[in-house]
Amino acid sequence: MQDFKDSVKIIVISGPTATGKTALAVKLAEKFNGEIISADSRQVYRNMDIGSGKDLSEYKQIPYHLIDIADPATETYNLGRFCRDAWQAIADISNRKKLPVICGGTALYIAALLDGYRLPGGALPPRTYDTPRIRQNPDAPPSFTPPFAIDPLFLGVLYPRLTVRERIEKRLDARFECGMVDEVRKLHDEHHVSFETLESFGLEYREISLYLQGKYTFEEMRTQLLNKIRHFAKRQDIFFRKLEREGHQIHWLKAGNDPDPEILIRDFLANKKIAEPTFKLCDHHNPPSYQK
Repeated sequence: MQDFKDSVKIIVISGPTATGKTALAVKLAEKFNGEIISADSRQVYRNMDIGSGKDLSEYKQIPYHLIDIADPATETYNLGRFCRDAWQAIADISNRKKLPVICGGTALYIAALLDGYRLPGGALPPRTYDTPRIRQNPDAPPSFTPPFAIDPLFLGVLYPRLTVRERIEKRLDARFECGMVDEVRKLHDEHHVSFETLESFGLEYREISLYLQGKYTFEEMRTQLLNKIRHFAKRQDIFFRKLEREGHQIHWLKAGNDPDPEILIRDFLANKKIAEPTFKLCDHHNPPSYQK
């Protein structure tokens, strides 16, 4: 992998689930000649499209990386592999004079990019990890040292709590309408992914697998899944507050556009001084994304 004299500028876009991270990343990548690197632990797997929220139609002509690169029936995509793949993608994109745009909500992946990889214990509270498969991470190396320095601009998408709850429910029902149950059934019946493996992916794949095994009615499954996704969004906030307490600056964008992310990125790329965020989640016991 090539050495870089100067740190490589990257954009990181994250936030709670169902807040429109992909749409924002595509818009900004299009504006600033960027390519998107997915930081999502399930989008790496082929045929896991609806449940993982790949939304590939949103990408239009924007190149993307770390999506559809592993077989869920035979491969375990772990943190060590993500580190290697993500840093290689960053180097490749930067070498071509384009802007790496990291987009996703997998806590451990984002932390690995920002800080290097450390074994769970001092790194992150276990409950902030996304799925049992990410928590176990059996084949990951004990540590990972980034091969070159990065200079990240971290943008977070922020919505009021009730809005996030409504968006989660609306998105869930839309995914059911798009055939999410059939997707999980085909993964098992046609692509030979065991129910045990599907359950290890968590959330949609776990609950629908249990439903297909007759352990839930559809309504019971939907209710259980809705509650778990909403709880997952709260755990993501725990992760963001932890990053802030550790000194990472996150520029929170209300509804994805306030302050204007294009101005922030333009100044960042021009090496202008970026003002510190005026709002921090870690300063609020009940952050605005989840206030009643």
